[in-house]
Amino acid sequence: MILSKPGRLTAEERALIETHPALGERIIGPIDRLLKVRAIVRHCHERWDGRGYPDGISGEDIPLEARIVFVCDAYHAMTTDRTYRKRLSHPEAVRRLRDASGTQFDPRVVQAAIAVLDEERG
Repeated sequence: MILSKPGRLTAEERALIETHPALGERIIGPIDRLLKVRAIVRHCHERWDGRGYPDGISGEDIPLEARIVFVCDAYHAMTTDRTYRKRLSHPEAVRRLRDASGTQFDPRVVQAAIAVLDEERG
């Protein structure tokens, strides 16, 4: 499995990984009840600055729900052990979210997510 391998991904492996949002959209496409979430699934790796995938859309063109999922997924990925690195601390993950605010992530979503995380942590 690509995500379990140690070390960096090859260009071919990265290209394969980047197909998963469009694949997810195709999988749920025939399910009428999930029509409203198709765009969220498809765009959950689009970046605020337009350098994401699969469509390279940016800013407000990315559905708000997809922007929220992206920030939450990034925080979870950073604070979870991976085969290629140990989990980051909460303060370090928050620092990285702030650093990527306005480029990778919607600044308002980052601000809201950090507020919720801080409230949850007491």
